[in-house]
Amino acid sequence: MTDSQEPGPLSRRALMRGVVAASAAIGAAPAMAQRGRKVVLPDDPQGMIATLTDAVYINSNENPLGPCAAAVKALDGLEPLSGRYGMAFATKLESLFARQNGLLPEQVQVHPGSYMPLRSVALTYSSRERPIAYFEPTFDSGFMGKADQTVTRAVAVPLAGDFTVDVRKLLAAAPDAGVYYLCNPNNPTGLVTARADIEWLLANKPAGSVLLIDEAYIHFSDAQSCLDLVAKGADVLVTQTFSKAYGLAGLRCGLIAARKDLLDGMANYGINITPMPAIIAAEASLLDPTLLSDRKAYNKAVRDDLFAWLDARDMRYLPSQGSFAMIHVGRPGADVTAALAKENILIGGPRKHMDDWVRVSFGTPQEMQAFKAAFLKVLA
Repeated sequence: MTDSQEPGPLSRRALMRGVVAASAAIGAAPAMAQRGRKVVLPDDPQGMIATLTDAVYINSNENPLGPCAAAVKALDGLEPLSGRYGMAFATKLESLFARQNGLLPEQVQVHPGSYMPLRSVALTYSSRERPIAYFEPTFDSGFMGKADQTVTRAVAVPLAGDFTVDVRKLLAAAPDAGVYYLCNPNNPTGLVTARADIEWLLANKPAGSVLLIDEAYIHFSDAQSCLDLVAKGADVLVTQTFSKAYGLAGLRCGLIAARKDLLDGMANYGINITPMPAIIAAEASLLDPTLLSDRKAYNKAVRDDLFAWLDARDMRYLPSQGSFAMIHVGRPGADVTAALAKENILIGGPRKHMDDWVRVSFGTPQEMQAFKAAFLKVLA
């Protein structure tokens, strides 16, 4: 195993060794976000940083391993140059990603994360006359504006009773949509939309409309990416991010891939400069030949362990292929989330149409062990 590799589906002891090694490589405990937690932040940088590791944060689908060793090495000593924009670096990253995925550089745009590209597609290709259509719950916050109102007209279709996607139902509900949005695997369910269903929607959608495929968690799953549809010139836009499998959430780097004319159509909403250190870390990550396979195996091992634990207790969950899972708690999920927070375990709460569920991100084995103990206590 190279320095950049993480452990596969091995024993818990092997997983623990991998976590320790990864933590040592970045020189600190894995940093977690504070979303959903009310914290009075101190007025000093070190005090703020301390609040990232003062609890178990498995609430925002972050990667507990952080950047890979190659990215950490690339970032080492970069501090004196952080006053530089490095504007040309994004073009280099676009070219590398395009080359690795059978695309042309002009078919890739790098952004500070994938959030704004999602929003730009909605603003560009949907309207009051031709709405954006999607299932809920899903990752729709990029389409939301003031008072949780969508920035353009939206047709939101509740997921089926088993929370799977039915693209025929989506098309029937919005036969005139300008954008059909699919998060694959879906957040928060973690369930995958079959490639055959995506191709059916592409073949049967109205002329002039586009498919927007959010692949934030594609690297954890067995699903086929839709980047090949972009290469074929289809009416498809695909977003990916370096925040999840690559562990660069705090650095902010993502991209959107599509035909050049579709990307050009979004020009009214601009492209902000991606932070130079993020580009450097993303480039190093793409050049690491084993990063994705190692992290997929690591995530699967932690996920399988949690699912086996839930099975042993007859607890219902959705068979996620992401880095998180929805667990049925049979009571208001907000109450369970609040009770766990008192135990210093931060998870994601319920979602629309899933009031008695909670979402749990996959952390390190130690973090998941802490979650299990607190979860049993709260549900007792």
